[in-house]
Amino acid sequence: MLKTVTGIILKADDYGDSDKILTVFSKEDGKIPVLYKRAKILKKGGGAVSQLFAVSEYSCFVGKNFYIHNQSMLLKSFAELQKSLKKLAAASYMAQLINYAYENYQKDERAYMLLLYCLGKIEKGSEENLLGYVALFQMKLLAITGYSPMLDSCVVCGKDSALDSFDIAEGGVMCEECARVAQKYNHISETDRKTLLMLLNIVLKQEDLTNMDSNRALNLIELLHCCLTDKLEKQLSTYQFLITVL
Repeated sequence: MLKTVTGIILKADDYGDSDKILTVFSKEDGKIPVLYKRAKILKKGGGAVSQLFAVSEYSCFVGKNFYIHNQSMLLKSFAELQKSLKKLAAASYMAQLINYAYENYQKDERAYMLLLYCLGKIEKGSEENLLGYVALFQMKLLAITGYSPMLDSCVVCGKDSALDSFDIAEGGVMCEECARVAQKYNHISETDRKTLLMLLNIVLKQEDLTNMDSNRALNLIELLHCCLTDKLEKQLSTYQFLITVL
């Protein structure tokens, strides 16, 4: 059966002497493995459609283990991401998060649109502003996958005041009393808590992250990364690369 999908390349692996396996996050079918035969030979490596982050329309034969590439048309290359080490690191981290968050053939158009949107913002924006979009992506992905942290009341007792601790295992903020009882003192400032609430609730295309303090953004990225790895139960090699170059 021949099928047409539109997707973003999350990962490209060599397969034999001349082929590639593309991990594509598609709008229609979720994450799919695409066997691109002779990609390493044709047009200097399969052309732009086989490059990381490329968005293409793929016409594929649906096989038992792979979608088998028949033909494709490049829609967006995100080539500018490759020209900045910081932007490349941020994009690679987001792509790996999506790759680990979804199984093959698991559909989620919201996650597809989120990745597409944040890659575009990082590509066009300044290196100084990309931190906010990494944090926005992390928070929205937690929400989409059903793991959004509780931020407006204590995750233990429901109290809505003195919320100055964050517990990753519990998935949200804790009041001073519950944190003391549990002997968990991972402090979170009121400003950071409100920033996380903003990232969670803001509608895409209505955000303004230009004035986000870089140190605050780094702290939030670290916290949200811990939340994600706790839920995904996987370690991301791209995270250390991201932190190193920021």
